[in-house]
Amino acid sequence: MNWRHPLGLAAYLGLVHNALRLLAYWRLGDKGWWNYLQPVTGWRGGRPVTLDGWGVVAVAALAYASAAIFWMWLRERRPRPENVGGIWGAALFYSLFLGVPLTVLSVVMITVMYSLYGVALFVLLPFALGFVVTSAVGHNRPLGGGDAVLCSSIVVLVVGLALLFVAIEGALCLMMALPIALPLSILGGLAARAMQGHAVAQGPLAMLLLFGISPAGVDVEHAIAPKPGLFAVTTSIQIEAPVEMVWQTVLQPAALRKPESLIFRAGVAYPRASHIEGTGPSAIRYCDFSTGKLVEPVLIWDEPRQLRFRVASNPLPMEEWSPYAKIHPPHLEGFLVSRQGEFRLTALSHGRTRLEATTWYQHHLWPEQYWRWWSDAIIHEIHGMVLANIQERATLQGPVQSGANGEEQPVNNGRMKAEDVE
Repeated sequence: MNWRHPLGLAAYLGLVHNALRLLAYWRLGDKGWWNYLQPVTGWRGGRPVTLDGWGVVAVAALAYASAAIFWMWLRERRPRPENVGGIWGAALFYSLFLGVPLTVLSVVMITVMYSLYGVALFVLLPFALGFVVTSAVGHNRPLGGGDAVLCSSIVVLVVGLALLFVAIEGALCLMMALPIALPLSILGGLAARAMQGHAVAQGPLAMLLLFGISPAGVDVEHAIAPKPGLFAVTTSIQIEAPVEMVWQTVLQPAALRKPESLIFRAGVAYPRASHIEGTGPSAIRYCDFSTGKLVEPVLIWDEPRQLRFRVASNPLPMEEWSPYAKIHPPHLEGFLVSRQGEFRLTALSHGRTRLEATTWYQHHLWPEQYWRWWSDAIIHEIHGMVLANIQERATLQGPVQSGANGEEQPVNNGRMKAEDVE
């Protein structure tokens, strides 16, 4: 690549520009476009200069990325012979030397400065990883489709372990992102293989542009990010007890068993106990989760049919598993938020009751439908724990003989309009 080309120079300057923006944000707390062009007095009066946390990550990633780009430039001047190194070794080398530093720099900027967990992070970045590493491996050797899949898979694994090692992300979220990141990385690798031999697919220019760290990239997504949708998850159960007894059981204090589900053992928040203080519309329901307390003032108290409440305070959605004592990625705050909840009771024949639990929630993750699949499944699991506890306590108080014709247990996942619950 000719570094005198305007696009090549712009790509590298874009990387340096955003790295300086990240450092200035760490020092000054300013997200502005030219935040690092502050007067010297501004820098002197900023936050204490302690190279820890995100600051040391940003400095190390910038230095590492600059070294990688310089090495790529030298590599183009002195091409290596085709037979040097195998596919496995080359893919691992380029994943460490190119993929890791630019990924760390991009992830820190996107998530720390802008608190974005969207298309740039979960779609463009995995595609770019597969494309860049596969392109680098195939710079002086022909690659088959299987080679491209191998290279793009290795870089996802290496980058994931690196994010875990530098305490940017926990194991649970990395596993959740894997089903979308791996296919997109493979797609990027196959695209690089299809473009093998084309000048546009080689060199630092493609690497920098594809990583989406040009000055406009993150700002554009931040400016056009849509408002999160409002989702409803409903889970139901049939209880062999009359509706009045089930209603009283819902109101009683409850202590739940520790769940055996793997998703909760991995760190997702789960309910431990609940109780209601007061009666009627002025009552407040408290639910103790493994990560904090859920506070729910009552909105509708329609005995014995409906109990609806709004959520005044949410616990953290999970505790990330990490080799370190504790990490706190930005997505733990405000990215999965319950808005309202409801118990609805319906009297059935032969003294039975259908009990439905509904949660209305929002999440700030994109692609929205992909992450909704995870959040819906988790909320169903939580509903199942609560409903099973109510069923057990209600039937112990006074079991009723089941009728011959049982009804189906409906489960309804629906999307509601925001104005319906706000």
